[in-house]
Amino acid sequence: MLVSCAPYDQDKLVGSWQAISVLEEGEPLGVETEVIRIIFSPDASYSYYSTLNYEESGSYYLDSKYLFTTDTINQASTEKAVEILLLTEDSLHLKMMDTGKERILKMVRK
Repeated sequence: MLVSCAPYDQDKLVGSWQAISVLEEGEPLGVETEVIRIIFSPDASYSYYSTLNYEESGSYYLDSKYLFTTDTINQASTEKAVEILLLTEDSLHLKMMDTGKERILKMVRK
């Protein structure tokens, strides 16, 4: 039996996702999860909306268990990578580092 090198399928990622939980160092972060959302399009573009009216859009790609994004609307942005912990038909869990602290963003498909 052959196993694909890529553990996650981009087709499963495509769609609109809504945050339900943000954990920092394992503890709930007091943010308005209802405003945090991300939309992945089949053409490898994305749009991200977060707290404090933060938005970004650009391109994305998957490489193994990592999701890479490049924001093209904010100046001086660089490619970012987050680790995909879980990707199913209805759940997406991302692990990232922010100011040296581990954050887990848990999302559901809208």
